[in-house]
Amino acid sequence: MGRVVAIGGGELNTTHSINKYIVELTGKKNANFLFIGTASHDAEGYISAIRTEFESLGCVVRALCLTTTTYKDEEIDSILNQADIIYVGGGDTRTMMKTWKQYSLDKKLKEIYEKDTAVLAGLSAGAICWFRSGHSDSDSFNCGEDWEYIILDGMLELYPYCLCPHYNEEGRDTFDLMISNIDYDGLALENDTAFVEASGKQFIIGSRKDAKAWFFTEHKKQELEVIICSDHLKKHYGLE
Repeated sequence: MGRVVAIGGGELNTTHSINKYIVELTGKKNANFLFIGTASHDAEGYISAIRTEFESLGCVVRALCLTTTTYKDEEIDSILNQADIIYVGGGDTRTMMKTWKQYSLDKKLKEIYEKDTAVLAGLSAGAICWFRSGHSDSDSFNCGEDWEYIILDGMLELYPYCLCPHYNEEGRDTFDLMISNIDYDGLALENDTAFVEASGKQFIIGSRKDAKAWFFTEHKKQELEVIICSDHLKKHYGLE
């Protein structure tokens, strides 16, 4: 079907080799890159950092700012249609999905995946969105210090799993118990790792040698192979 790179977390400098891989998947030298920062309320500093990172990789960068700008439906369609890469930023997943549904962006992104007209990518909230559900800290944005992690539904459901990002961070181990109480499988990604679908294959990549990921099924936890990003990644996985 489509091309997806869902990053479990990290900083732009620690995920640089994954970011480079995202750009390589387009097969273009000057890819049109669209950043969707809804989950961070279109924070200017985040947009600026994304612009610096992906312009350094040869991209032409643009942002779709749904929380600070009003768009007509045809304007959004035009912006999406020009993109070779659509990258979703991290932040408040619940607010992001609520905003997307107001613009039918969730449906538009699913159509892009089905037609494979752009590489779909993102980090944290921008990774959760491609799955059935996610282990989310969205309550932390509204409840002050009195909050707990939740399983948040209502994503795009390109993949039938519950995704836990930032699995190496404090508090994320609550996912182990929570996933055991739902009737479908889970995937946990540490920072600097990413779930990839490309050329009909699904696998995990990482930007550091000790990066890890796990799959949860039938109350069993299985560590997955993580392929470290390198110049040979595309060749080894038939992506050239």
